[in-house]
Amino acid sequence: MDKPKVFMHPPNVDAVRYARNFIKTAVCELRFPALLELEAKPPRSFQSKIRKLYPLYDTQFIDQMDNDQVAREHRYLFRSVDKHWTVSVKSFAIALETSKYVDFEEFFERLNKVIDSARDMIDADFFTRVGLRYINTIPMDTWDPTGWVRPELLSAFSTVPLGAPRTFGCIVAGDMENGKYTMRHGLKRDEDPKNTEGPQYTLDFDYSSENVEAAAVAARLTEFNKTNFALFIWCLGDKAKKLLGPGKLK
Repeated sequence: MDKPKVFMHPPNVDAVRYARNFIKTAVCELRFPALLELEAKPPRSFQSKIRKLYPLYDTQFIDQMDNDQVAREHRYLFRSVDKHWTVSVKSFAIALETSKYVDFEEFFERLNKVIDSARDMIDADFFTRVGLRYINTIPMDTWDPTGWVRPELLSAFSTVPLGAPRTFGCIVAGDMENGKYTMRHGLKRDEDPKNTEGPQYTLDFDYSSENVEAAAVAARLTEFNKTNFALFIWCLGDKAKKLLGPGKLK
């Protein structure tokens, strides 16, 4: 008999916009049934629809291992002038990524325009996978993360016999009511004297659902974002919360 699933359930919190955020990268990827034509030629019609917002074009070939065979993946990139926003297209996915995240409302507005522009190209009424990912970096004033994140996340790091690890990281994966999540967290001691950023703690949250109807994408992403904010706040220590600055209820 299968055991019942135990879902992730971070404590509920009010939606707040803080004076700053720690988001280094935010990305949403929507996968669809593969379009073989995109493996051979770029999506010219799609480009014409988004060209004003994302005029910079580039293409990449990325080698992927598939059953001990190397498969070359073609990726088309469309960037904003400031290069903070990137739309990427592959034969089976379209994604929006930003390195200048302000809030979910702005991010989703841009994403919605990309989806509308890609509707004819994709020509599908569902997505095989919907994913939303936030990579946060918390700038610390010391290599000791105590007080920056919850002590429950640091049980292995604080073990005395391990000394002061150069690298510390954990991966937690589990189920949500409408999908799955993966949480990666930790720090890496960069001893390169050219690096002036200082110590940073990474909180990397990835949420996904499979086989989502196109009409349900907005609601699913909104749900992911709400869950992410609650989990993010739960993970923070007092020092990190103070660094966020004052917040206003949305």
